[in-house]
Amino acid sequence: MKKIFLGIIVTGFSLLLLTGCNKTEEKKLDYLVLVNKYSQLPDDWEEKVELVDTKNAWDEDIKIEKETYDNYLKLKKDLEKDGVTIELDSVYRSVKAQQNLWDSWTVEKGIDYVRKYVAVPGYSEHHTGLAVDICLRKDGELEYENDDMIADRETFAKVHAKLADYGFILRYLENRDDITGYAYEPWHLRYVGSSEIAKEIKDKNLTFEEYLGQIEDIKDNKAAAKYRIEKTLQDYFKETYGDKISNSRFNITKIYSSEEEKELSSLKEMNLGKKDIAFEVTYQLQPSNDKVILELTENDGEYNKDFGWVTNISRVGILKYNDKTNSYTIDKFENNF
Repeated sequence: MKKIFLGIIVTGFSLLLLTGCNKTEEKKLDYLVLVNKYSQLPDDWEEKVELVDTKNAWDEDIKIEKETYDNYLKLKKDLEKDGVTIELDSVYRSVKAQQNLWDSWTVEKGIDYVRKYVAVPGYSEHHTGLAVDICLRKDGELEYENDDMIADRETFAKVHAKLADYGFILRYLENRDDITGYAYEPWHLRYVGSSEIAKEIKDKNLTFEEYLGQIEDIKDNKAAAKYRIEKTLQDYFKETYGDKISNSRFNITKIYSSEEEKELSSLKEMNLGKKDIAFEVTYQLQPSNDKVILELTENDGEYNKDFGWVTNISRVGILKYNDKTNSYTIDKFENNF
């Protein structure tokens, strides 16, 4: 009887483990997800991310992604050995909260001000829970003003030196805003899920965008593929529309794996190369003036007066890789494959 009883316990325990594994697999996060002014938060991100509650430097309730928080605490403890105390400022902000911020500031400041200074809902890295804005505590007082922190190079040099050990990178490097879209922010940290990846980014002095752009196993790394698609589409739209648009933004809804390419007959016939990318995208275009709105919405899409963008345009496309120039070009960009 004891043997049978033990067998039941082991079996049940195994089932629990299997169930737990399946749930973990379902909720697995892509810690290399790219969210910036041009790249939208994945649609299912808020369903997958596991957030924990904590307090910021002002004792306000905030949320942060669990693994990011665990490693932040380790970083904080290590820095205290060097006499540096960091505190959390702003971390996770939901898309809904960003929309509420957009709406309230539109009433208070006007739409032109909001378009210039407030991140569009869905395009803020703080939606991920992986972006961490910190401030400093010195002699019991908080140092949190942007100008003061930018000027405090000595202290932040100590902070930045230890980021990679705990899987963090400095997200917005100095004099790299032409790539990241943001000026230098010594307080803005980003968790990338791996100390090895973080150290590679730091040692090579890369922006996060540049790191994603150099990954070669493109079809096995969705974040890298997404970056290549968006960068190529930006160039494609500049060439196609010229000065008719001021900007473009993207939501890559699907990237086809090698197996999926073989399953879809139309893609199989194209005989795509190892680094070629088949994808589906919904994108937005910002008209440079009112005269071109009709042209941009002629086939599909709709003009959103609040945001000032033509939205909800969907396409499928093929990126072809040129090994001589190590670059991509749009080979197909149509309604369907």
